[in-house]
Amino acid sequence: MTRVLMTSDAVGGVWTYTVELARALAEIGVESMVALMGPPPSVEQKQEITKIGGVSLLHQPFALEWMDNPWDDVDAAAEWLLQLQAEFRADVIHLSGYAHATLAWGAPVLITAHSCVSTWWRSV
Repeated sequence: MTRVLMTSDAVGGVWTYTVELARALAEIGVESMVALMGPPPSVEQKQEITKIGGVSLLHQPFALEWMDNPWDDVDAAAEWLLQLQAEFRADVIHLSGYAHATLAWGAPVLITAHSCVSTWWRSV
């Protein structure tokens, strides 16, 4: 069975994307571990993802890379993510951010570029 370690957050559209991707991967037999950072997921969000077979959800409240002065948390999250990779032995790493792309994953890395908060804020 193929395994994917996915990073995500529960703040907005990244969550929706993560749930849809995890569901689609589960339908083809891929097991996913979602490493959620930032604010905790709501009860509804937890229920939404735990209904998907073959998906596990882990959360740590590390600041996200687009938040003010997140770098100590970004470094701590890197250690946590590498530990998860060692335990889960993912075949593919799917990141929803840029800061952890250069870690020594030992597996192929895919990065999804979500919206830019600064440019979104200016335009909205």
